[in-house]
Amino acid sequence: MPSDQMRVLLLGAGSLGRAFLRSLRDQEAPFSLVGVVTTHHGRILVPEGLPAGEALSHLETDGLPNLGPTELPEILEQTRPDALVECIPQNIRSGDPALAYLRLALDRGLHVVTANKAPVALGYKDLAERARGKGLHFGFEATILDGLPVFRWVRSLGDRRIASVRGVLNQTSSLVLEAVALGGSRARGLARAQARGIAEADSVLDLDGWDSAAKAALLANVWFDASLRVVDVVRAGCEDVKDAVIREAAAEGVQYRLVTTIERGSDGKVRASVDPQGLKPEDPLYAPRGSQGTIHVTLEDGLAFTLRQSSSGLDDAAHALLMDLEAARALAR
Repeated sequence: MPSDQMRVLLLGAGSLGRAFLRSLRDQEAPFSLVGVVTTHHGRILVPEGLPAGEALSHLETDGLPNLGPTELPEILEQTRPDALVECIPQNIRSGDPALAYLRLALDRGLHVVTANKAPVALGYKDLAERARGKGLHFGFEATILDGLPVFRWVRSLGDRRIASVRGVLNQTSSLVLEAVALGGSRARGLARAQARGIAEADSVLDLDGWDSAAKAALLANVWFDASLRVVDVVRAGCEDVKDAVIREAAAEGVQYRLVTTIERGSDGKVRASVDPQGLKPEDPLYAPRGSQGTIHVTLEDGLAFTLRQSSSGLDDAAHALLMDLEAARALAR
């Protein structure tokens, strides 16, 4: 293994974890995969380095061979990674086990990169402080809009403060609402999302607004220095708007989407909500079609910006994981 390569351990190899492995396989990136650990598809630990294509081949055939210890402390001791990439399913109630894994990795001196919204939403301040204390990179660009670099962009604003955020942040709900608007069924829209690998394992998280609520709490805590829990976000889901209403609105050029709103009130309190809204063409959130999302940010000085996806999907999110690893490698050099 070349000495200038960053050693990477991957936790979780569902749709996104496999997309990440494909990116490692297809790009000449300065990273060496030293292990892949999953709950249901086995694990493989190779301290001297494992070709990403080989790990992917195992996962897509008979699964990984269940080699090595099962507990993360022993796994870290055996593989000696420089960075942990975490892609396991989210738990919006507690953030665990991902939150505990990220804390352990940071305390062991590892850079951490995650696509998991829940531990960032629920543990951001603690994780960020642990990372700062050890000079480590804590990257989570893949958590919002498939890695559209919204966090890098906001950091570029310096000390300018955000007053409010609105966004269409959940892909699956957008596909479901669009299917209804076009005269199809909600089941057909959900099937499209599942076929693309972008739906949560439990589709209720997408359609009832829980995934968007987790993203709202994350953005509020990162950008507004709030301390919101997911349950603090006022939430309504796709079922709160009837098919007939969606279709009547579409006939008049109005597009229904699940909209996330975060704002700081005149009392200084940060509030967040998620609900289905009919968006008119003049609304900055109107433009995206299908699963593409957008986010509209208004600063306290009155300036406003809209960031839109030109593409969306697992490959974009996997690229965001690689970008965060590049940032970690730059910090480590």
